[in-house]
Amino acid sequence: MKSMLQLVEGKTAATWTYSEEPAADLAICEPESALARAVMRQAIERGRPRCVSLVRQGGTAPEDTQAVYAPLRVSDFISMLDATLAAQDVDPSLTTQELVAASRAEAVAQNEGFVLAHVLRDIIAKDNQRTHLITRGDVSIYVQPSQATVLASKDLSPEVIAELAQTSGAIEVRELGSNDSVPAAGELRRHSLQYLLWNCGQLGTTTDLLPWLPRMARFRLQRWPDFGRLGHKTWQVRLTSILMNNAYTAQQMTHLAAQPIANIRGFLNACALCGLLTHESLAIEAEPAAAAAPLAKPASRWSGILRSIRNALHIGDQ
Repeated sequence: MKSMLQLVEGKTAATWTYSEEPAADLAICEPESALARAVMRQAIERGRPRCVSLVRQGGTAPEDTQAVYAPLRVSDFISMLDATLAAQDVDPSLTTQELVAASRAEAVAQNEGFVLAHVLRDIIAKDNQRTHLITRGDVSIYVQPSQATVLASKDLSPEVIAELAQTSGAIEVRELGSNDSVPAAGELRRHSLQYLLWNCGQLGTTTDLLPWLPRMARFRLQRWPDFGRLGHKTWQVRLTSILMNNAYTAQQMTHLAAQPIANIRGFLNACALCGLLTHESLAIEAEPAAAAAPLAKPASRWSGILRSIRNALHIGDQ
C-alpha cells in the first residue's frame, strides 16, 4: 500500500498518506482478520473509517461491505481513494491546499484533543506577555511567558501533563491583571515553560499532528531542543541531527528513526510548540506567468528545409 500510494501521487483528487492507526479515513481490511472486524465495528458505530475489503483469489467479501480484489490494479486503487473523498462530502475539485486548509480549520474548531496545546499557543502569541492562570480540577498552573517559567499547584509529572494534554474537556484560562497576585514561590512547583510545552506535545494526543500543522509537508528543525534539560531518547537525538540538515515527511521519519508514526507525531508536536519546527508544503503551484504563456506552434520539418533553401539562394521571406 505504501508503494501504491507513491505510484498514484498526483493522480488522485487529494494527497493521501499511509497510517497504521485505526483513526484513518480509509481502512483496507483483510476479511478474515480479527483486527479488521474490530475496525469494521468501529466504522459502523462512528461512521469512520470507510472500510473496503481486500479479497484474494478464492475468497469472499463480508456482506454489506465494498470490496477490491487482489492483485490490486492502480486504476481500482485510485477509484477507491477518490470514492472515499466523495463519501466524506469533500469537493474533489478543490486544490490540495484548499483541502488541507479545510481539514485544519475543522480540526481547530473541534480542538481534536489539543485543548491545552491551543491554550499555551495563544498565551505565548500575545504581545503583552502577562501571566495567565490555567485551571483544571485540582491543578492550577501560572504561565509566565515573560520569564519563560510556569508555577503549578502540584508537581507537573509526565502523568499529570499527559492527563491535561489529552483532555477534550473544558480548561479555565484567565489573564491576570496588575492587581492580581501570584502565590508565593514556596507554595508552588516551578518548571520551565519549555518543559511544559515539550511534554504537552510529546505526551498529548498522537493520533494526529497539531491542528495548525500541515499534514502534507516536509518538516525541518531550525535549532536543537534543549535535551539536557528536557530529557531525550536516543532516536530523538538521531532524528534531530537528520532534520537539522534536511526536511522529511512524517511518514519518511518513521523509517529514518525506526519508530511508529505516533512517536513521530509526538516529537513533531513537541518541537512545534517549542518553536523549533519549520515546514515546506508538498504541493507546488504553477507559476502564473508560465501558465499564461502562449504555446508556440510546433515547427514543421519541411518549413525548416525550405528556410535553409531560401537562405542559400538569398531569397527573402514574402
